[in-house]
Amino acid sequence: MTNLYIKSDNIFVLKPFSELITLDTASIVWIDLLNPSEEELSIVSQRFSVEFPNQQERESIESSSRYWEDSVSISINAFFLVSFFFSDKDREHCNESVAFILQDGILFTLRYKELKSFSEMEKRLLKTRLDLNDGYDLFMQIFDLRIEADADLIEHAAKEINDLREIMFASASEMDDDAILKKISTIQTFNLRIRETISDKRRITVGLLKSNKMLGHKNALSIMAKDINSLIEFTTINLNALDNIQNLFLGQINIEQNKIIKLFAVVNVALMPPTLIASVYGMNFKFIPELSWTMGYPYSIVLMILSALVPLWYFKKKKWL
Repeated sequence: MTNLYIKSDNIFVLKPFSELITLDTASIVWIDLLNPSEEELSIVSQRFSVEFPNQQERESIESSSRYWEDSVSISINAFFLVSFFFSDKDREHCNESVAFILQDGILFTLRYKELKSFSEMEKRLLKTRLDLNDGYDLFMQIFDLRIEADADLIEHAAKEINDLREIMFASASEMDDDAILKKISTIQTFNLRIRETISDKRRITVGLLKSNKMLGHKNALSIMAKDINSLIEFTTINLNALDNIQNLFLGQINIEQNKIIKLFAVVNVALMPPTLIASVYGMNFKFIPELSWTMGYPYSIVLMILSALVPLWYFKKKKWL
């Protein structure tokens, strides 16, 4: 589906793709290609002399593939994180690549997934009056919306980390060890994904700051660069906090294991004297004085009980238990 956004009398209007041929190109501000057909890509490419990147080029992590510029246009492949923190926590996070092309004042976007930033931008365009003159202004708005969304996700991840810390040290935790480890792994994966997408935006911002085509947006880009650097620092803090929680969790497991081993050791030591007594009276010697004694059996039982209680009393006195 391809949508056309034109500006008429300072108002943005959504037009269907079928009207592309009849529209004045000077009025077009944004052409959003969402999961387009080959025919739609071909028509737009020929009409505006635009070359769209293929899937391999969009997903390549090389710097030259993420941002390049010529005398006519700026081409950008940016990662947009698709997160399920607010909907389905069991699904994995992934980075979706979006292609931006800025040429002749028009913004071309190529994507293959519905993204919240684009939906929000569409609502703002059609329902409010925005002081946007061309595709360059529109791109800055979308990019800013995405940075705000990334900041919200990082804050949510920080909250998840704090909640996890409280759950882990709660006296009656509802989560078992496997669930805690799974949650730690999930949040670590998310932080790595968000760090990847933010680092990608930093490379793009650096390229835009050097561009002569973005002279009117230098101040806004500088602010974006500072915000992006702050977000990267926050992801580092989150990752360090997760490492700390993981180390504490492993230490807690070791303590629990040591308690179990200690308990078994105490039980083993306490049972050694009774076992020795039982072994002595279980020997097949002909002359054992207590064999013919009427109180021999009760005597041996009491002796074994006392021999088990004495080590326990001694350990308790030494505060080893």
